[in-house]
Amino acid sequence: MKTISSLHNETIKSITGLIEKASLRKKSKVFVVEGKRELQLANKGGFTIDTIFCCQSLFTPSSLKEWSTRNLDTSNIVLVTDNVYEKISYRKKTEGIIGLVKKKTFDLDSIVFKNPNPLILIVENIEKPGNIGAMLRTADASNIDCLLVTNPRTDIYNPNVVRSSVGGLFTVPIGIGSNDDILDFLKQNQITIYAASLQDSISYEKIDFSIPSAVVVGTEATGLSEFWIKESKSNIKIPMLGTLDSMNVSVAAAILLFEATRQRNFYRDIKGI
Repeated sequence: MKTISSLHNETIKSITGLIEKASLRKKSKVFVVEGKRELQLANKGGFTIDTIFCCQSLFTPSSLKEWSTRNLDTSNIVLVTDNVYEKISYRKKTEGIIGLVKKKTFDLDSIVFKNPNPLILIVENIEKPGNIGAMLRTADASNIDCLLVTNPRTDIYNPNVVRSSVGGLFTVPIGIGSNDDILDFLKQNQITIYAASLQDSISYEKIDFSIPSAVVVGTEATGLSEFWIKESKSNIKIPMLGTLDSMNVSVAAAILLFEATRQRNFYRDIKGI
C-alpha cells in the first residue's frame, strides 16, 4: 500500500487544487469527498470511488482494506502522513479519510421520479455553495423527487456543496439545465409551477401542493427572474411577521417543501380511511 509523506507530491497538489479552484474541478473527471459516511453514501448512490487517501496514524492497512472493499467497492488506497492529511483535509472535524470520486453528468433525461405525483425543487442562479448544500439536505429530508438547478453560478461539486449537503448530493436525484430546458422537462411531465416571489403573490398555505408540483426559488439578492414568474401558475410567499422582509433561501425552500409534504401526507391519509 503506497504512502505519501511529501506536501509537494503532485497528487496532493492536485487534490488541493480541486478543493480550491473551480476551474480545475471543471476540467477534472473526479471531485473530492471527505468522511466515511459521505463516501459510503456516494457509493450507495451510484458514484464510483476512484481512490481513497487515509491518515496512516488512524488506520491499520489490513482493517482499512477490508472496510474499503466492503463499503466503497474499492481497494485503491493511499496512506498519507498526518501533515499531508492536514493539507488536503477541508473539514474542521475529520475521520481521516478522503476520496476522489468520479463525477456524474446530471442530465434531465436521467431523472426518474420516485412516485407518480412528483414534488420538485428548482433553484435558479444560486451562487452560495452552502445554500445549495442546505437545500440538498432539505430535499432529502422532505423526500422530494428531484432537485433541478438552472443557470448555476457555482459548480455542484464545490467542496462546500458536498460538505453542507451532508451526503444529500448523493441521495437526491439532481438535474442541471437552462431555464428553457427545465421548463420543457416540467411541461413534458405535466408539473405545475409555483414561483417563490413577492410579486402578485399569495400565501404558500393557500396553495394546493397535492398535485404534481415544482417550487422555484431564486437568489436572496435579486429573487427569481421574470422567466419563472411568467411561467408559474401562482406566485407564492411566506408571510413575514417581523421587521425584516426576507429570509435565507434555503430556509424558505424548507418551509415550502415541508408544507407540500404535510399536505400530501394529509390527503394520503384521508384517502386511506
